[in-house]
Amino acid sequence: MKTKLFPRKPIQFGVSKTRLNSVLASLLLLLSSTQVSADVQVELTEPNWQFLLESAPVSPVSAQLPPAEKGFARDIQPLLTQQDFNAVAKAFEPRSLENDSAALQQLRGQVMLSLKRYDEAEEALKAALQQMPNLALAHRSLSMLYMLNKNYSEARKHLSRSIELGVADAQLYGQLAFINLNSQQPAAAIAGYQQALYLQPDNLQWQQGLLYAWLNSHNFNAAQRLVEDMIEQGQHQNPHELWLLRSQIALQRNHPEQALSSLEVALQLTPKDLSNSLLAAKLHVQHGSIPRAIELLKLSLGNDDVVESAEYWATLRQVLPWLLNQQRYTSVDSLLVATTGVEIPTDFQAELNLYRGQIAVARNANDRALKYFSRAIKQDPLLPEAVLAIAKLYQSQNQYQQAENYFVRASTLPQVQQQALVAHAQMQIEQRQFQQAVNLLQQVVKLDPNRRDIKHNISELQKIIRQEQYGA
Repeated sequence: MKTKLFPRKPIQFGVSKTRLNSVLASLLLLLSSTQVSADVQVELTEPNWQFLLESAPVSPVSAQLPPAEKGFARDIQPLLTQQDFNAVAKAFEPRSLENDSAALQQLRGQVMLSLKRYDEAEEALKAALQQMPNLALAHRSLSMLYMLNKNYSEARKHLSRSIELGVADAQLYGQLAFINLNSQQPAAAIAGYQQALYLQPDNLQWQQGLLYAWLNSHNFNAAQRLVEDMIEQGQHQNPHELWLLRSQIALQRNHPEQALSSLEVALQLTPKDLSNSLLAAKLHVQHGSIPRAIELLKLSLGNDDVVESAEYWATLRQVLPWLLNQQRYTSVDSLLVATTGVEIPTDFQAELNLYRGQIAVARNANDRALKYFSRAIKQDPLLPEAVLAIAKLYQSQNQYQQAENYFVRASTLPQVQQQALVAHAQMQIEQRQFQQAVNLLQQVVKLDPNRRDIKHNISELQKIIRQEQYGA
């Protein structure tokens, strides 16, 4: 940031007041530019994807049982009908896997898959494919196994082969689409989910998968149309999730008002949902109604989970400084009063006193501000903003020694180090300690060599020092 300086003229005696004021103004601008604003970011929560695995092993359709195995097949058929897979597995135990036909190997693999004995299932299914590489149902079962183990590359290989062999249904297309979605191939995922929906148009999971594929491809218009269709169908078990998705899509499309209206509907459907309330509050702060944001934050204090909610206190950490920066002191007061009597996490009590002190400073109640800042530092001696705030307060009261002690302390805290050095330099200038101010600003440049604004101020201060020394 550049500050316009006075026109250069010969100076006969003393220090140019214009130049000194210019440096002070520049430093004050630097200090005022460090205010914190609330950063509202809403992220999509990925659903819990579930795929249907065959609950019972299917009979082989592409592999024939040899006559010697038909008796065994008849013996286990009642067990298969009853889905007594443990008994079927026990019946397989005396049999040698490598001596069985591909049909029985496939059946054994499906039984083991149903029992979640994945290593044995993989061994049996691979053995079946070794005998009959085009055994479609074995490919299908292996793809399920690899899906469960999150080995998506192997799963894709067997899913694709199943489709090539003509064994394909909505589940298979949906699984393949899911793999493509997780492999950052949204176009392929879209095609798969659309095919699954063609076969099962009312399947909510395929609709949801297609929705996420549209989102990953940044086709937000298509995503919005789909989610609105899903809302209109009214079949979703948790309709508030659809309204929340609609809100998130609106944010992606930079339509904050629509995002807010959708979020408010979601909130009406689940009024005790703390996360939704906090999202709505943060959006209202920047794009809606400040009073509504305060109302939501105050109502959330009555939620049973709020004391243990890191999300709630993190939201206050965003919102309160933003409100202070916007001089919304009444709103800050209202929130601070609402926290009275609430069990506050230990690590947040000092911050609340910091905010109370900042309100007092804004209202020129310096004695009260000093009390709150001191209390905050006692609760958290390393709270950077409190240490810096009390230093500035002492500076404003011309209590330079106390201010210097806290500026030095603040300059050791990385979060406010540069701010503390700049403010300390400003105080040194006020006392006409120009060389000390230069030393402090040089520390800032050492921390951030790209600070041209600071280098400019150092140059001006050095000119002032030379003028004092040589009178020119």
